[in-house]
Amino acid sequence: MAGLVHHFLEESARKAPEKTALLFNEKTATYQEVDSLAGKVASLLRHIGISQGERILMIMENSLESVAGYYGILKAGCVCVEVPDKSTLAEAAYYIANSGARICILSKGSARRLSDIDIEFVLSPESSFSKPNITCFTWDEVYGQDEDPDKVMIKEDDLASIVYTSGSTGRPKGVMLSHKNLFTNTASIVSYLGLSSTDRIMAVLPFYYVYGKTLLNTHFMVGGSVVINNRFAFPNSVIQDMVDKEVTGFAGVPSTFAILLNRSIFAKTKIKTLRYVTQAGGAMAPALTKRVLEHIGDASLYIMYGATEASARLTYLPPERLLDDKLGSIGIPIPNVTITIRDNEGNALAPFEVGNICATGDNIMQGYWRDKEETDRVLKPWGLVTGDLGHMDDQGFIFLTGRIKEMLKIGGERVSPKEIEDAIIESHLVHEAAVVGRPDEFLSEVPAAFIVPIDEMAFDLDHLKSFIKERLSVHKQPKYWNIIKTLPKKPSGKIDKGALKQ
Repeated sequence: MAGLVHHFLEESARKAPEKTALLFNEKTATYQEVDSLAGKVASLLRHIGISQGERILMIMENSLESVAGYYGILKAGCVCVEVPDKSTLAEAAYYIANSGARICILSKGSARRLSDIDIEFVLSPESSFSKPNITCFTWDEVYGQDEDPDKVMIKEDDLASIVYTSGSTGRPKGVMLSHKNLFTNTASIVSYLGLSSTDRIMAVLPFYYVYGKTLLNTHFMVGGSVVINNRFAFPNSVIQDMVDKEVTGFAGVPSTFAILLNRSIFAKTKIKTLRYVTQAGGAMAPALTKRVLEHIGDASLYIMYGATEASARLTYLPPERLLDDKLGSIGIPIPNVTITIRDNEGNALAPFEVGNICATGDNIMQGYWRDKEETDRVLKPWGLVTGDLGHMDDQGFIFLTGRIKEMLKIGGERVSPKEIEDAIIESHLVHEAAVVGRPDEFLSEVPAAFIVPIDEMAFDLDHLKSFIKERLSVHKQPKYWNIIKTLPKKPSGKIDKGALKQ
């Protein structure tokens, strides 16, 4: 039977209250300290009248407060809606409207950037917001709260998180994950990685990203430790931190490893305590995989595959098979997950036949928030249709062969081309726009925009770029801009994006 996600923290605090849970910069926090702060967050939410089941928006970089905020929201029986810390005001407004959140928890950086946010309550280090109707609470007030001894009755099927992921319709979709979804997936990951209380993970991935959140939940489940480092823009500092703090684990997306190997001292540094390394967030080129293996010493490399809709993880490649004969595979199903390859009608295919990768298990999402049409499109009687194409060999190992969806995968994050196209068209400077992915050494792919200006003579590209910067996060902003007279079209009249990629 599954449990509740915040029990990871509570049980570890009960068993080893003085054990170090978090390390960040030169500071540390014990399980007792994190659990106490999470309890105070829950008390504040109840004190201001936030009801069980309400959605709480969090826009923060990784920190003690973001961890306490996450578990505190769950303790209160609420739903955590954690989104990128670099979200723009327009993006934040969409998350608020779509989720129905009445309170937003902000970091110092996001509070200054979102000073014009329009919401009923804000919890933030800053108390200066332009809207007069906002009631603001500071973290000093949270620390001064008494913990409410009354426990909220929460069931394993209750909603725990809404994780926004880009959708084919342009606007991000909210993936609904229950306590059961997250608990069972966390337990499966702990099982195949063999995690214990002696493990210490370096977290450079953001916790709003499901892969990043698994690092937190898995290590809190076993009473391990999490090292927070938000300075991956300076990779050498991260590597030194790994050495100094004696980490046993590291996780990254393909771009993470490209940067480590090409722009840092990683290849020249021996991290004696490193036991395992995991990679997910998009297919990593076999050549890069081989280079990683060359430089991690005796540590094991786990290649993994998953989806936000699966609470993150679906498959893993046992390290011994990676070294043996399965380079290029995404592995086998994780414990408590079943993977099948099916045609569009749901019929199971034979080994080596290419079809839709489908998954079943207690980790599969409840559906998309307030979007039955999209939910019905991907949740079938035979399981979650991931949108990826692949085949299974005669030993049960799965190989990706392509993506059905048009989605871009930028540094491990899915981005909808339509969301970018819509923002470009919104400028009223462009007649037509199409965005495709272009290969990138560090991010796997980046957006390339093809635009047809309304007035070619008066068109100002810098003006358009400034407009886009106000509406889209950095990773969604096109890296390449192509000004053309007309977009190629198919006989149906649809834009021929295949021609643009050539």
